[in-house]
Amino acid sequence: MPHVDNTATSEMSLDPAAASAVEAQPQKRRKGLQDKVYTQLKHGLMIGAFVPGQTITLRKLAQTLGTSPMPVREAIAQLVTANVLEIQPNGSVCVPRLTEARFNEITLVRKSLEGMAASEAVAYSSSKLIKQLDRINKELLNAIKTRDILGCLSKNQEFHFTLYRAYPSEVLIPLIETLWLQAGPIMYFSLSAPDTNWDASVHEEILAALAAKDPVAIRQAVEKDIAGTARYLLQSSIFRAESGPIMQLRLND
Repeated sequence: MPHVDNTATSEMSLDPAAASAVEAQPQKRRKGLQDKVYTQLKHGLMIGAFVPGQTITLRKLAQTLGTSPMPVREAIAQLVTANVLEIQPNGSVCVPRLTEARFNEITLVRKSLEGMAASEAVAYSSSKLIKQLDRINKELLNAIKTRDILGCLSKNQEFHFTLYRAYPSEVLIPLIETLWLQAGPIMYFSLSAPDTNWDASVHEEILAALAAKDPVAIRQAVEKDIAGTARYLLQSSIFRAESGPIMQLRLND
């Protein structure tokens, strides 16, 4: 009976690289799920889906996102590290308190950075981009008409970031996202009040400036849009002398 050399087979089955690759697969899946949850939480915070004062349990949040509590806990830990959320003495996690002074500063920096991003995006304007933004704005107007508040906030965020991302900067977008994460949780109140008359009309000015390839006009329109919302919020009773609204997430449930 001929001798069969099993050396090659044995080496393949015990190859450390192959074994590591197999072991890494569950880790990649966990990392992918964590990143997905992190992105969903970031988007929710930016558009005001998390209403200040609302208490949410970790388990309920995981159920809403269709996942287990672990990736939610890990994603929240990332947001705490990024100073988007804060851990309280009782172990709960909350959206940081936002004072009127801090909101004013955030608004000032937003106007500068977002105005710059929009101005730079003019050089990359195209009929495709304008049509895309026009479609998003029409969807936003429909959400306003039907009083779909979260739909309004989501489409407003999509409109702005679609415009800003037309400018291929690796620096501006993360900075703008950070500011939206800080201001986002109170944006719900900019549309929920009965006397809100926001009609997204400034978006038409943004589209017109983009079509005309006018960087000055589009910067002014974006700054006007940001200032208008900020003005309404500052006139409301959202802010108090020492702190603004707060949302708590109970992690022990």
